[in-house]
Amino acid sequence: MLIRLFLLLSAVLTFTLAAQEAPPAPDAPPAQKAPVLIKAGTVVSAAMLSEKPAIDAPYGDQKNSSPCWVEVTVKPDAGRSVSIHDYILTADGSEYPCVAVALDTDTYSGTVWKLEQLDGSKNFRLLFPVPSKDASYRIKFKLLSTALPAAKLEFPAPASENPQESAPENP
Repeated sequence: MLIRLFLLLSAVLTFTLAAQEAPPAPDAPPAQKAPVLIKAGTVVSAAMLSEKPAIDAPYGDQKNSSPCWVEVTVKPDAGRSVSIHDYILTADGSEYPCVAVALDTDTYSGTVWKLEQLDGSKNFRLLFPVPSKDASYRIKFKLLSTALPAAKLEFPAPASENPQESAPENP
């Protein structure tokens, strides 16, 4: 009886190790990263912008100039909302508040501080002024504690005049 149990466990262990060491098939599609979840939904992308996007009727912090701006696009869960007060970016112990939100391709507006999506069919965009393109930024829900960790945003090396876009990665 013990011999059978030993042989069975050995076979399972051997199969598990062989499966872990097997190289991917040459024609297999690249593995996709796990989605990055935040309180409002899923981060679709992040872009580092060198110029401030247009904001209709800016107020408060929206009037600030900044050397660069981070735009985070979020696919909201159904019934979720987002406001300029919900999220911050963090880097090197500093916090950078969201100064504007927009729905899909709409222009940012100083009169809009909260967006709601009952069916989750349109993306939210959040805009953050930041001091440097060289820092490592994380997006963090700041209103309540949550089990979801702050999501790290990765940006590729600077390119031409086009915004740099990237998908965030889980910590």
